[in-house]
Amino acid sequence: MKRSYLTLNIMDENDLIYMNRWLFKDHAPDTVSQNGPILERYCTYRALPFPQGAKEYGAYNWRMTEHWWREDPWGHIDSSENHGSAICEIWPERYNDIIGQGHASGARTGTWKGEPEGDHPPVFTFVPYRPNNCFKGAGITLKEGPFYRFVVQFKYPEGVSYEEGEEWFLNHFAPEVSKQPELLRFFAFKVIEPFAGPFVRVMELWYKDPNSWKKAWVDNIPQISKPSWATYDKAPYLQPYVDWVSIFLEERAECDFLNDYNGYYTTA
Repeated sequence: MKRSYLTLNIMDENDLIYMNRWLFKDHAPDTVSQNGPILERYCTYRALPFPQGAKEYGAYNWRMTEHWWREDPWGHIDSSENHGSAICEIWPERYNDIIGQGHASGARTGTWKGEPEGDHPPVFTFVPYRPNNCFKGAGITLKEGPFYRFVVQFKYPEGVSYEEGEEWFLNHFAPEVSKQPELLRFFAFKVIEPFAGPFVRVMELWYKDPNSWKKAWVDNIPQISKPSWATYDKAPYLQPYVDWVSIFLEERAECDFLNDYNGYYTTA
């Protein structure tokens, strides 16, 4: 069993209803038809409004889709741009421009190029179905919620070895962030195959609400040790929208497409 996080941004929120329509009317049914037999769970979470300071942490504005896979979706297919289905998926016009991957020739691409003021492409990562690391909050229950989820996918800058990056993350970043009194839960995954981009870690940090997050990350920036390899001067020393992408979510999915979805119903 594997899990995947697909984090998506819309470059112009004028396209929000267009993209929501495509997701619920076309894409979700396509995905269930083509991948349903190998999916255990298929949920989408709508991004919450940005708290103050969120863009300094690479915040994405549309949604995160979570899959739990019984098998890899591409199986024996040698390209992540399709999964070998008999029928192709429907993609909306201008899809790549809308979601910030204007450099790509197809809807799915193995290359990733995020820019601080330019494209914010989708980030798709596969991880174990349970976290590799639990740093804070083991044993927490729903009674202690609601939980305001700060979900982060990150990579180390070009030229930094995985071992160098992990030493800093495990021995400096995680211990310091865990000291935040507002932080309720903190766990992290290592990205595993199939690789759909350069990102190496996914982590979730949970707070009570947006004000608690702001207090922890904007009003009192964590005093994380700066690594010698840092190419970005502000903590956490990973450049937003380039090496670090985030999204703010509720604990509950907007829709579980395998169990809740019964068609595209409109106003009448």
